[in-house]
Amino acid sequence: MNSSEAPRQRIRGESFKQEYQGGSRRRVNRRRDPSMNKSDNRFVIPDQSAKFEGKLVLVLDLDETLVFARSGPLFARPGLDEFFKICKEKTVEVIVWTAGLKAYAQAIVDNIDKENAVAHCIYRHNKWFTGQPGYRKDLSALNRPLDRVLIIENTPDCIRGYQENGILVDDYEGGERPDCTVYALTNVIQDLCDSGMSVPNFLSNCNLLERSQIQTDIGDFINVYRLNVNLWEPGTHVRVNRDLLC
Repeated sequence: MNSSEAPRQRIRGESFKQEYQGGSRRRVNRRRDPSMNKSDNRFVIPDQSAKFEGKLVLVLDLDETLVFARSGPLFARPGLDEFFKICKEKTVEVIVWTAGLKAYAQAIVDNIDKENAVAHCIYRHNKWFTGQPGYRKDLSALNRPLDRVLIIENTPDCIRGYQENGILVDDYEGGERPDCTVYALTNVIQDLCDSGMSVPNFLSNCNLLERSQIQTDIGDFINVYRLNVNLWEPGTHVRVNRDLLC
């Protein structure tokens, strides 16, 4: 992206804290409530609605993946408006899964999801969050077909056991430096939806992804798909070598 065209990444100032700490009237205008399922010990969200059957299930982390808000103001990776627009157009079941607290997670979603594309929000809860290094996000707890589930994370531990369903992105720490991560992910999502392929099959043939051995928070190494934004060019689609799909 041309730096003169790049949108500002700081989308809320210090007042953002008030939205999740109880001091803002904006809270009453929330378009959705977090739909985490706390009554069923097996699953973390309700059953899938009919409109999402057979569609991509996209699990998104928030902090350091899409946004940075730990210092007060809310920064968001550029390109999220178009990203969520594509998700809505492709009927993607978007699930935010974050270790952030409920009010914090909801305030972020309300600020970044102008398309109202997020269907569910899973927040910090002892049902899944251990608070210990190495905690993971168990995709089987979504009760969705795993071949249709894709998780995007910046923390390798969180996709442990589901590396064939995950894309690891570089940490986002706010500021106004050029960042093409979400633009590249938008192309990945669009082409994945159009391909009709399973998530593991598509990821194994996606030219924007590289296999890497990454060290986890507990010190071991796991093999993951990493997004290489240096391979992405504006206006291009992700190329999948279909000769390798036999």
